[in-house]
Amino acid sequence: MRAIRNALARRSVLIGGAAAIVIVAAVATAVILAAGNAASGDDEPTASAPDPTATATRTATPTATASPTTIPHAGILDGTPMSAEEWAARKDLLPIAVMIDNTPNSVPHFGIGAADLVYEAFVEGGITRLMAVFWRSEADLLMPVRSARTPFVIWVDELGALYAHAGAATTTNDANAYGQIIDWGIRDLDAFKPGSNSAYHRDTSRYAPYNLATSTTRLRAAAAALGFAGPPTVESWKFRQPDDTTERGVPARGIQVDFSGRQYAWQLIQWKWDETRRAYGRFQFGGPYVDGATGEQVFFTTVIVMRVNGAVVDASGHVLLEQFGEGPATVFTGGRAIEGTWRKADRKARTRFYDASGNEIAFERGPIFIEVIGQQSEFTFTADAAALPELPRYVPPPPAPGPIADDDLPPTLTPTEAATPAPTATPTPPPDQPTPTPTAGSDGGSTEASPTAGAGDG
Repeated sequence: MRAIRNALARRSVLIGGAAAIVIVAAVATAVILAAGNAASGDDEPTASAPDPTATATRTATPTATASPTTIPHAGILDGTPMSAEEWAARKDLLPIAVMIDNTPNSVPHFGIGAADLVYEAFVEGGITRLMAVFWRSEADLLMPVRSARTPFVIWVDELGALYAHAGAATTTNDANAYGQIIDWGIRDLDAFKPGSNSAYHRDTSRYAPYNLATSTTRLRAAAAALGFAGPPTVESWKFRQPDDTTERGVPARGIQVDFSGRQYAWQLIQWKWDETRRAYGRFQFGGPYVDGATGEQVFFTTVIVMRVNGAVVDASGHVLLEQFGEGPATVFTGGRAIEGTWRKADRKARTRFYDASGNEIAFERGPIFIEVIGQQSEFTFTADAAALPELPRYVPPPPAPGPIADDDLPPTLTPTEAATPAPTATPTPPPDQPTPTPTAGSDGGSTEASPTAGAGDG
């Protein structure tokens, strides 16, 4: 607890911790991240202002089209090669970070497969939440959007991103995500806030609160109306050049992350290397993890497992992470594992990754997924994906009609197109998922607030 408070106590960073959650991992320490510029280490050409609604399509395995030794234009988040036309259309756009629920009732997720970068980390009640970040690509449907938490607000700040969420944790301690969004000047696109609520709607094919939907186009339109403009300020990580064939690390075609450490089917995640795609396919909920928007399995070129100390800071179970300083991490890229260290100097600094020799790690070009694990989590990897254990059987929870918790929907303000929310239900844990206890907190146990709503989306 003392280490967390020392790291987080500065006035500009309103987070801190109580009881420390020391991160445990079954693998050696490692992670490495490196810096680059907005053109992925290469000079940026001048170009005309972009069309705010311009779109780009992402492929799981990007192919460089430039010279053998350099890539003139690349995605600022994932390093994927871009044409001069794509770069000119997007170079002044801000990244968009979107909060996505990750409880059993929330799947399938829509739009995750189009993200350039995704973070997964603990919130309360032993559950995790996702934050998908978009810059190079667009997503026509993103769902279900959920509320903000402090660790994610910190990542949004380092990315200089637009922040799409449905309410936020509002507390009297350092987990006060709503207050931090205001105090830190985050470019806020809250679903329950006038000016940005027009970007959201309720999907009547699902029940609340797992049916709040948006798109990157609508979010950009709302941002423009609020005067949120680029160019982006995020510093790119380092990515490998096409002629770099050096093999680093050790073979790692199978990855397993067990957030709960108890083999619960919905919290056990596997990644399996696909040589044809040159990317890792995600498996969760007992099988391939599929994007509801495309019906296809989700693949990411690089997977990073970070071990970060943390603490549960109140009876609602809000979790704070020790995100400043350094810690162990493993970078999986190109089908190999590189052990190393993550480092982040302060709230504004970019989290970066370094190998055991202190050199920044260059990632393969393509989308990146970051798993941020805790003390109770277990983590391992194998040279061959076939050596991973079989995923435990998963039984999805049946939707149970009934009222939802008061703090899941705002009483006075809803997104446009949502005057009459879809039929609601109380989520029922699957047979192998324990009901969260008061000491651990639950997803609906905190007060989520926006200025006019008084409550968020949980």
